Amino acid sequence: MLGIWRSHADYQCFMIDSINRMFKHNPKSIVNHESAITKMYHLDIDKIKEDFIPLFSVTGRPSNQQPELFRSFILMSHYKHTGIDEWVAYASASPVICSLVGTTTESFPGASTHRDFINRLWMADKPDRIKVKKPKPKGKHGKNKTPSKHPGITALLVKKALSGTVFKAIPERLLQTIFMKTAVLPSANAGLLGNVKKLVVSADGTCVESHASSFGHKICNCNTPCSCSRRFADPDATWGWDSYHERWFYGYTAYLLSVHNKDKKLDLPIYMRFVEAGRHDSVSLIVSLAHARHLYQDFFIFDSLLADSAHDNYPTYDLLKQWHIKPFIDLNGRSDNKPQNDGLVLSKNGIPLCADGHEMANWGLMWKSYRIKYRCPFVTGKVKYCPYNSNCNKSLYGKTVYKRLASDIRLLNPIPRESDEWIETYKMRTASERVNNRILTDYNLEPAKRYGKPKIIAFAFWNAINVHLDALVKYSSIDFDTLLG
Repeated sequence: MLGIWRSHADYQCFMIDSINRMFKHNPKSIVNHESAITKMYHLDIDKIKEDFIPLFSVTGRPSNQQPELFRSFILMSHYKHTGIDEWVAYASASPVICSLVGTTTESFPGASTHRDFINRLWMADKPDRIKVKKPKPKGKHGKNKTPSKHPGITALLVKKALSGTVFKAIPERLLQTIFMKTAVLPSANAGLLGNVKKLVVSADGTCVESHASSFGHKICNCNTPCSCSRRFADPDATWGWDSYHERWFYGYTAYLLSVHNKDKKLDLPIYMRFVEAGRHDSVSLIVSLAHARHLYQDFFIFDSLLADSAHDNYPTYDLLKQWHIKPFIDLNGRSDNKPQNDGLVLSKNGIPLCADGHEMANWGLMWKSYRIKYRCPFVTGKVKYCPYNSNCNKSLYGKTVYKRLASDIRLLNPIPRESDEWIETYKMRTASERVNNRILTDYNLEPAKRYGKPKIIAFAFWNAINVHLDALVKYSSIDFDTLLG
């Protein structure tokens, strides 16, 4: 059963009192932990107690160190330790770290207790480790991502999403809830995500390698190469194509939704989902966006979505249209990018041309009729001279035409691709790469020799929480000197 859960206020008093006592005797030992101290002071985990209660039975020996185990993992990520045994040995010998966790050196939880904590947060049964080996795929795809294994799956998922399916049955759903309550919502309340009622979200997938063997371990008595089942240390890992490094990798794909705060120059993740390594990003977007909208329905309004050309397909545009989310998606060069003209003469960018061959001026989207309004480029000052002015413009307002988005929702965006607004907004998509780098590289998810889906995903979420804590500490009015009084 869930035992003592020390409140955040009580923990703050305990931690600050312990740190101040040690600071008086050895100031240098405390200064070296400045960033960790301020992080732990801000990490309020009271709101996740209700999520832990169902994880324990109502009888049995009370588990009294769940908040302490959570802080221990956040600090393990902060200090960039990769092994649980190594971390427990290091942290339990440091009075400062023990105080930050909320324990003493004698009561610091052991390595097996840490592992049990990860397993308890995993909302799925252990997979069967015995399976048939799948060979490494042949061939290369260059800078292109592997095509979807199931043509038409995106349209099917969009249909389910529009019918109300939120795709929440994932093993990491509790970790996602914990991440939301301890990191994302505090950052939103601190204004670090910008205007959450008009949220601009970047979506992208990134490769996460498993360091387990893709060959498995033989359990048969065959003396020659065979196709018998083998025992795998990471049975959930699969093969996928890394288009950035142009090579095959064995592991998973982490699909993230991130936000860029232009004023504060911050890039923060708000949602993370782990899928098969070979799953196409267009498939991951549908299930991730549906689940994220469900999680944050009381807090955020998704206004715009930024994504690369892997997401360029008609079902996705239709979904975004139904959810009133503006699409900022790069065109896929392998697809047919010729706009349907609807009786108008269009430029290569899909903009109506006037009688003199100039692109007409975009005058905004009419949401009610879902049409884009275009006006005469001469009247609006886009061009300085037009020989057809007297014929075209029968009024001072000038000639006006309308382009129906329903004619081609993929090529004719609510915000035209050639406009300054589209170009400037799409630049924010690089937030995805920066967030991926923070979680994978800066916080050692990639270099760590880990395998096993529960462990890899848990540490990915610890790293993501640390990214938010870095931002909270940076823009907080409470600094290290204030805490020491």
